[in-house]
Amino acid sequence: MDLTNQQQQNKQVLSQLESDGFSLVHRLCEPALTEHLLKVSREIEADIKKSLGTKKIGIGSRAGYREIVQRSPGRWDIPITSDQFAIDHQQMPWWTFITDILGQDAEHAFSGVVSSEPVSPEQHWHIDSPHEATEHLPAHAINVLIALTDLPLVMGPTELARGSHLLTNHLANSTLVSDQLVYQHAGTSPVLLVNGACEAEPEYCSSAMSAGSGLIFDDRILHRGMANLSANTRHVAYFSYRRKGYLPYTHFESPRSIFDS
Repeated sequence: MDLTNQQQQNKQVLSQLESDGFSLVHRLCEPALTEHLLKVSREIEADIKKSLGTKKIGIGSRAGYREIVQRSPGRWDIPITSDQFAIDHQQMPWWTFITDILGQDAEHAFSGVVSSEPVSPEQHWHIDSPHEATEHLPAHAINVLIALTDLPLVMGPTELARGSHLLTNHLANSTLVSDQLVYQHAGTSPVLLVNGACEAEPEYCSSAMSAGSGLIFDDRILHRGMANLSANTRHVAYFSYRRKGYLPYTHFESPRSIFDS
């Protein structure tokens, strides 16, 4: 891609993130990088699940372990560090988007892989972190999801409520409860955000993704993983970034380890 086309793509992605809260970038990663991320993810996941064994694990970050969380039945989230992935974030093809949104001093927050087993159900709608002020501020955290294999709709890619990052502010809307937005509450849905208001319900958006494509989204957007109705496990790597000084606190909250005696 020449410089002019790259600049046009960057401008489009930034515009979509501001208005819609997300942007899907096709063929973001070269095949070699995608294959590397998949290989590392599978190896670490196998080791962690072997160590987990028959230990009890519930649903959600508080009921999991430092090394593994079950976000919803059959949907496993395993943190993987930059060193384990053997990557330099500033050399990643999405880094320009991150610094354009969060600033040149943006920081890597955490990363890992989410694997959804066959027949795993859809998640409840949720955000990944709450707003911090009554007025709408620029994004404080951005997530990048990389499809590690081709993800047809039947495998349940991420569904997002378009523009809902503008509507999930519990500090500006007293009918919203922060914990119910963050911690997958059954009553949370896009229609809740406009209940009693004149605004239209946000549009539901999901798309098939080819291997190496990236879904970039604002931490505050309402989203969920769809049901995996295929016979194969869905693997998606994620890379989360924060504005300098912002401290996320809701992703991995359990103090216990699978290696505790």
